[in-house]
Amino acid sequence: MHRSLIAIVLLLAAFSPVSASIVLFQPGTGGIATTSFNDCASGPEGEVFFATSAGLMLYNGTWTVYQAPLKDIPGTLLSNTVLSVEFGPDGVLLVGTSMGLQRFTGSGFETVGTQAELKNPSVIALQRWDDAIWAATPNGNVHRIEGDAWQWYRPFCDGPGCYAVDDMVLDPESSVLYCVSYTDGLWAIGANQTAGFCMVPGNDLPLKGYSDSETDPLGGIYLFNRESVMHYREPDGPEHVLSAGDLGLHVGWINDVSAAPDGSLWIATDYGLFCWADGAVKDHIYRAHGIWSNVIKSVYLDATGRCWFSTQSAIGYYRPENQTMVRIPIAAPVA
Repeated sequence: MHRSLIAIVLLLAAFSPVSASIVLFQPGTGGIATTSFNDCASGPEGEVFFATSAGLMLYNGTWTVYQAPLKDIPGTLLSNTVLSVEFGPDGVLLVGTSMGLQRFTGSGFETVGTQAELKNPSVIALQRWDDAIWAATPNGNVHRIEGDAWQWYRPFCDGPGCYAVDDMVLDPESSVLYCVSYTDGLWAIGANQTAGFCMVPGNDLPLKGYSDSETDPLGGIYLFNRESVMHYREPDGPEHVLSAGDLGLHVGWINDVSAAPDGSLWIATDYGLFCWADGAVKDHIYRAHGIWSNVIKSVYLDATGRCWFSTQSAIGYYRPENQTMVRIPIAAPVA
């Protein structure tokens, strides 16, 4: 296990339309192992875990990086390719890697399940739903894990009717879990989980062509790709939210989306970071404001209201000083 503590934090003043602060971290001197992240999870004390291709990164005022050793050592990370993170019902962090599922105990890692239970060791998405954790693998396999009990939702049986699941997202308001497939559309399972997954009809708006998703805190889910963002909510159905061009003349594509508790969307694009609310752009951060690059690869809004983002050269966060967001309550780990 390798741990790296932050050495330098670079604080830059932003020239945004609202008074704000931008903090940037670079590999090496900034304490991070990479400038890309695949997934994030906010902890009960304001800490943030980042799933990256260079291990598991933790920020709690300083950085710690957990990486897999060259040899298999008990209690360490299985793989540096961390694809997903999610807090379980017991408050313990679940870590999905390319080599299996683990629990992070704070002092080390415990492997959850076996190859036979996972069917595919690559855990691309994790989602807590009440007292269970749901895990998705890229070949369409979905697993429900509650305590030591595993349930496998087999593709074309009680699972999604496809072999290509790209993402998984929960709508807590409707108690519906969705699996997203770029090629095969949207698949849902409701509170009656014994009924399995069913395909979601798109009506006049196609639900294929989307590979990423996000929970809407106000109800429903967002689906997005490089060109557009779609909202889906039962029983209303799909609704077009925006196209990349709606953000500005110079925006070519959308890279990532994160939803805020107040209903606004933070959108990573090839021309900066945008805040979209009430059908219009409310904020726009780009290279001139001190983030060094217009191309924003990923975005994540944590429980304290910090808007994390990544560029080719740094990971950072942006926090408007006049923000009205409230802290998202997260259950503390059970002793």
